[in-house]
Amino acid sequence: MATNPDDSSIEARHAELNQNLWDSWAPNFDKKRFGIFRILQKKAIALAKLQPDQNFLDVGCGTGWAVIQAAHAVGPGGTAIGIDLSEKMIERAVANGKDTPNARFHVANAELMPLEDNFFDCIICTNSFHHYLHPAVALAEMYRILKTAGRVIILDVEKDDTFMRFVDRVTQKFEPEHVSLYSKKEFQDLFESAGLAYTATKLVFPFLKAHMAEKR
Repeated sequence: MATNPDDSSIEARHAELNQNLWDSWAPNFDKKRFGIFRILQKKAIALAKLQPDQNFLDVGCGTGWAVIQAAHAVGPGGTAIGIDLSEKMIERAVANGKDTPNARFHVANAELMPLEDNFFDCIICTNSFHHYLHPAVALAEMYRILKTAGRVIILDVEKDDTFMRFVDRVTQKFEPEHVSLYSKKEFQDLFESAGLAYTATKLVFPFLKAHMAEKR
C-alpha cells in the first residue's frame, strides 16, 4: 500500500520531536529529579515477575535501569533488551550496562522493532505509550515478537475520569510530542485489536495504571 507523503512527513516530524525531547533529558535522566520514572520502572519490574532464562524487552527504555535489573533477574541464560528512539538515552544505557553482558540496547521505533519473532517472555512499556503516533501498530509489533503466553505490561497515565481527560486535552495542545492518554476500555480494545488477551489492570501510582495482556 502506498504511503501518503503527508503521512510520512507527519510521522518523521513526530519522531524528531520525541527524539529531541528525550535527547535533551538524557544527560540528567538518572538524577533524583527524575525519580518518578525510576519508581515506575521498579513497579513494572515487580509486576513482570521475571524468571531465570527468560527474555525481556523494555520499549522506551531510557537510560536502561529496568533492562539492567531484568538482566540480573533472568541471569546469564536469559536476555534483556531495551529500545528507545533517543540516541542519547541509548548511549547512556550502553554505558550504564557495560558490566552486564546479557543487557543489550538499540535505537529503534516501537512501531518497527528490529527484533526476532516469538522471542520475548515479557515486554514492558513505562510512561511512553502516550507518545506513540500509531499505538495499534506498536502493539502489533509487541504481539509479533512475543512468545505464546508471553506478557505485555503497559504502565501509563489513564484517562478514566474527567480531570485526566482535561489534562490530556491540555497536554495535546501544549506538548506536540504527546499523542493521547487512554481509558481502560481503550486499552482493552487496543490489546484485542492486536490479538492480545487483556488479563488485568493495577493502580500503581495516582492516575497511573499497569495494563496487562498475554499472547494466546
